[in-house]
Amino acid sequence: MNVQDIESTGFGMLVAGMLCTGESRIAVENPARGEICVMAPAATLAQLEEAIAAAADAAGWREDEDLRRATLRAMAEAIEVHGDDLARLLSLEIGLPLNVTRDEVAAARGFLLYRAQAPLPRDVLYDDARQSVAVERRPIGVVGAIIPWNAPVLIACEKIATAFAAGNAVVVKPSPLAPLTLLRLGEIWAATVPAGVLSIVPGDAAFGAALVAHPKVGMISFTGSIRAGQAIMAAAAPGLKRLSLELGGNDAAIVLPDIDVAKMAPRLFMGAFYRTGQICAAIKRLYVHREVALELTEALKALAEASVLGDPFDPATTMGPLSNRQQFDIVSSLVAASTAQGGVAICGGSALDRSGYFYRPTLVTGVEEDNPLVQEEQFGPALPIIPVSSAEEAIDRANAARFGLGGSVWTADIERGVQIAAKLQCGSAWINRHGIVQPDVPFGGMKLSGVGRANGDVGLDSYAELQTVSFAKPR
Repeated sequence: MNVQDIESTGFGMLVAGMLCTGESRIAVENPARGEICVMAPAATLAQLEEAIAAAADAAGWREDEDLRRATLRAMAEAIEVHGDDLARLLSLEIGLPLNVTRDEVAAARGFLLYRAQAPLPRDVLYDDARQSVAVERRPIGVVGAIIPWNAPVLIACEKIATAFAAGNAVVVKPSPLAPLTLLRLGEIWAATVPAGVLSIVPGDAAFGAALVAHPKVGMISFTGSIRAGQAIMAAAAPGLKRLSLELGGNDAAIVLPDIDVAKMAPRLFMGAFYRTGQICAAIKRLYVHREVALELTEALKALAEASVLGDPFDPATTMGPLSNRQQFDIVSSLVAASTAQGGVAICGGSALDRSGYFYRPTLVTGVEEDNPLVQEEQFGPALPIIPVSSAEEAIDRANAARFGLGGSVWTADIERGVQIAAKLQCGSAWINRHGIVQPDVPFGGMKLSGVGRANGDVGLDSYAELQTVSFAKPR
């Protein structure tokens, strides 16, 4: 499937087991061109009601673990068959290079297979002559999954797979900025997933609010901004809905003076600029010991200037555009505010003079903690580099943020790195790596970066009601 085929293809919505159209349309841009490429369907509130009602009626699904596992395997197989077309569609709507979207599609398949195979946890607390006590996982019922635009396939598959494994049905609301690949997945899965247990219904913020507030929806799983997460928490409060909120991040990386700069610079660059920096758990603040700050800065500058910005479908491209106008404006304004307050863009600092939302990879030096680029989440290809005199100073600065998603320590002394990581106030702390997310490893944030964890057994518990079952044994 080429770009022209994608742009001329219609899309249907999976609603309660049926593929249907919407009464209104969502204009979806091609960020590499900065122009509308597809008019996608948007669901009505009546269709949302139909989707939730079908999900609430899926009693047999909740009780049939074998069916759920078989369904997840079939969904993964369907992704494998259609993987390249899905990756091309994803590159069209979010602008990432094709090799990157192929990786995302493959990883999404891996999340489905993990839940298809992983045993459901059962905690046996007592099983002796006197009593039996065990903790069982029961379904919540209907899960509303609200998906962001930056990695829609991976994040949707993680949420769907976990919810299915726990016995829930799911209503997915894609971001209106990137609904196309999830709509296509709905079409592919229509013949695979039992009717009613999955609906994929795009809509605007008001549509999302209706999903959150619906009395038959027992849980909301959301990945996105802090402000939206706070609004969801407030709206969910009257019904005491279960929540899994993975929110914004402003991840700090701490670099000690003993690192091998030539070896670690490419890893640090990827930690900050992979996927054009549009990752919640990307490096967004770099605290470097003064002894190696200049050497590392020069190495990162060389990598930034060697980046090839261009068409996502060109094999030579290493960095695509920002995924939408909204994010392009945020990054542009943060860099401008940063330099206005004394920061120096030693490379990048401006957009490409061409159509599309291309912004040069940018390194900013000469900033303090109150600089906008340090305080706010840029979610794009701009990185402040801040020299420090000690690990203790870096820890204090890293922990001063209101965010707490991820953090990392870079050192030749792994034991020292582990000691420093233990002092970071973040949900994931890495040593000599950053942003690694695996289906069997819990992931989530502290402070304003979220509530709950995804992945692994801990992530499954977010999608389940825990029931303690106990009985006395006859004597």
